[in-house]
Formats: sequence, C-alpha cells, structure tokens
Amino acid sequence: MEDTLGFYALVLTMLSTISIAVWFCCSIVQNIVTTRQRLRSLRYNTLLKENERLKSILADAEEENLLLRKLYNSECLYRRSKAGQTAA
Repeated sequence: MEDTLGFYALVLTMLSTISIAVWFCCSIVQNIVTTRQRLRSLRYNTLLKENERLKSILADAEEENLLLRKLYNSECLYRRSKAGQTAA
C-alpha cells in the first residue's frame, strides 16, 4: 500500500513539475511574441510619422515649384511682349 501511495506521489510530483515547466515555457513565448508586436507597432508608428513629414516636405516643394513655374512663365511672356514691341 505504501509503495502504491509513494508511486502515485512520485507521478503527481512529476506531472506538476512538467506542468510548471510547460507553463513557464508558454509564458516566455507569450512575452517574446508580445514584445515583438510592440516593437513592430513602434516601428510602424515611426514610419507613419516619417511618411507624414516627407509628404509635408513634398507638398512644400510642389508649392514652391508651382510658384517658380508661374514666375518663369510670366517672365517669358514679358520678354516675348517686349521683343514684339521692339520688332514692331
């Protein structure tokens, strides 16, 4: 009877040790996955901010380009009209 009870105690101890080890491994894996997701999210947010900054710079450059085109076109028209007046 004592041998059977000792055997069951040993089996129960082994099972509890194995279950604690499995729980510990699952906890480690879950923490690693959560950390990777946070890092991915941080990188994504950083890329979004950089994207917005670059869009703003591009919009400013586009606006400046449009202004310079208008200035160049008006200058060309002025030169043409002046050249037409001197030729006439």
